[in-house]
Amino acid sequence: MSYLAVVGLEIHMQLLSKTKLFSYAPISFGKKPNSQVSPLDMAFPGAMPSVNKSCVVSALRMANALHMKINNVVSFDRKNYFYSDLAKGYQLTQFFNPLGREGYLTISTPKGEKKIRINRLHLEEDTAKQIHLENETLLDFNRAGIGLIEIVTAPDIRSGKEAEQFVRQINRLATKLKVTNNKLQEGTLRVDVNISLQKEDSNEIGVAVELKNLNGFKNIRRAIDAEIKRQKQLLESGERLQPETRRYDETQNMTVFMRYKKTKKDYHYFVDANIAPIKLSKKFILEALNTPEKKDPLENYPLKLEDKTIISRSPYLKKLFLKLVKNGVTTEISSNLLIGKIQASIKKYGVNKVKKIEKDTIDLLLFYQEEKLTFTQVSAIYDELLANKSLKEIYNSGGYSLKTSDEQLSEIIDEVLLECDKAIQDYRLGKDKSLNYIIGKIYKRTNNNVDPIKTKELLLKKLEEK
Repeated sequence: MSYLAVVGLEIHMQLLSKTKLFSYAPISFGKKPNSQVSPLDMAFPGAMPSVNKSCVVSALRMANALHMKINNVVSFDRKNYFYSDLAKGYQLTQFFNPLGREGYLTISTPKGEKKIRINRLHLEEDTAKQIHLENETLLDFNRAGIGLIEIVTAPDIRSGKEAEQFVRQINRLATKLKVTNNKLQEGTLRVDVNISLQKEDSNEIGVAVELKNLNGFKNIRRAIDAEIKRQKQLLESGERLQPETRRYDETQNMTVFMRYKKTKKDYHYFVDANIAPIKLSKKFILEALNTPEKKDPLENYPLKLEDKTIISRSPYLKKLFLKLVKNGVTTEISSNLLIGKIQASIKKYGVNKVKKIEKDTIDLLLFYQEEKLTFTQVSAIYDELLANKSLKEIYNSGGYSLKTSDEQLSEIIDEVLLECDKAIQDYRLGKDKSLNYIIGKIYKRTNNNVDPIKTKELLLKKLEEK
């Protein structure tokens, strides 16, 4: 039986701020444990919260970038539960009135662009960090009280790959807006996932299982795919799924049971009386949204969304792309070579090796752009550049002749067709292999110095005319 994965995400992202969401305690990664705290973070009696304005501004900007309806009243609620990393016994969050509602973000999939709906975006405080030792667990409250935004999607995601791409784009957007600092190694981004399966011939969605505290883009994809596989195996063997909370064990690439899942009722949400509702004026909201931001230079070029995503992911690829187009190489040629050949070369040889041949790379692509070389030749010459040869040395060696002109190609095709009567007859009888035979003879006659697409087009045209 075929099943469709139904996946929703809850993305928790630390906000870029000098102080915590409700206290004056500083935020500084790597400091001595429990040194960056306030009485409120430690739940001392009488400590009162005060809302951090810069965190509200960051949340507004992110909500706006995600096309959300913005709530002009900021209020906070208590999420009540007992756990060692929550000294107060409750977490301050926005359950009843989130800052943003009903937004979306578009991702690129093999079937085209896909809109992922976002149900809500709200502010909340982070919890303390637990350090698990062999016989004890230590608590570091430096993280407690740091401002977070939580972004909750609709269950529109269908695979681990889609989830990974969505989270990557959210992170890039937040970094661009200076909402977060993009230091993933410091735990600034964590994701909870809700996964259920649906029979392809049914509208009924199965039991949801939650995966907690995923971090690292690849781990998000692997964890989701592992859980989808687990659920399918259980259902196909006739077992029933339970509403569990699980974690991902990356060493075994499997999810592990933590506890049975809680419901919203278990948290007994109610409005926090210590923080009065704050009404945001239109002027305040407009000023927050109009904060100057640096425009992404890639927006100036007609790149496919998927290509732009790949290029912008690497600072060096982005820099090299801009250098190529500035020197006259077209957007299409630049992106094709960057995403294929150059990206692979960086992984194999490192950025510094690729940097050394930038000038020759530009000249090589301009030569290709003038249709003097085939793409196969460009790829081979690029490999020789990486082997510490200069473009001048490669040309002088005589190993590469200029690409056959259209006029020469037409004459060569005519000559080859005169020698291929049987292959032409076979082609007319529907034997496609005979066409490849003719093309092979053309390649051999031209030493492969032809454009494959143009060669096939011209050959087919001549066959129709015969």
